[in-house]
Formats: sequence, structure tokens, C-alpha cells
Amino acid sequence: MNLTIEIENKEDYDFIKQLLERLKGVKVLPQPYEMIEGVPAHIFEAIDKYGENLKDEDLISHDDFMKIIDDARCRLNTPK
Repeated sequence: MNLTIEIENKEDYDFIKQLLERLKGVKVLPQPYEMIEGVPAHIFEAIDKYGENLKDEDLISHDDFMKIIDDARCRLNTPK
């Protein structure tokens, strides 16, 4: 049987882990990634850091983006 427990207070994790491990047959699995908006926290933070480092010359306009999308759609829909 599997049981998932969510602990809001991170400081309580070690206490709860020790308490559960004292029970016969209980195995505590490694902590899964902390999630932010459905993304692991370390990935979310890396994306955020990357976004902060972008410059205007790294970006394209909406019109240029839509042109790239239209070109790709035409290529994909063209019979070979």
C-alpha cells in the first residue's frame, strides 16, 4: 500500500520521517521535487533566470514569429 503525505511546514519533514521509519515495514522514499506551477522548482528557477538575462536582440516580433509558424505549417502540409 502506498501513502502520500503533504507537509506544509518543511521544518517538520525530518521529524515526520523519523516517526514513520519507526513503524514496522514503512519505507520513506526520497522527496520528490518541489513543484511551482506544475514544474519542478529547480527547472522553474532556471527558466526564470534565463528570462531575466534575455536582451532585446534575443527576441523576435510577433509578426516574425507568426511568419515562422506559417512557413513551418506550409512545409508540413506539402505532400512529399
